[in-house]
Amino acid sequence: MNNKDFNELYKELEKKVELLEKGELSLEQAVRTYTEGQELIKLLNEKLDKAREKMVVTDKIEQKELE
Repeated sequence: MNNKDFNELYKELEKKVELLEKGELSLEQAVRTYTEGQELIKLLNEKLDKAREKMVVTDKIEQKELE
């Protein structure tokens, strides 16, 4: 799952949220879906953090080039 891009992971999370919001899942299914959603959120946050780090590094390089 970690090799998927941000948009794919986000779409999966949206589907899980929709399932939970419908309220039609059994308790076991809801717990599993919620747990899977939490894992997706963790992966999405990791991808966002990596993107932020990359932007900071790029900004620092560009600033040094301008000096």
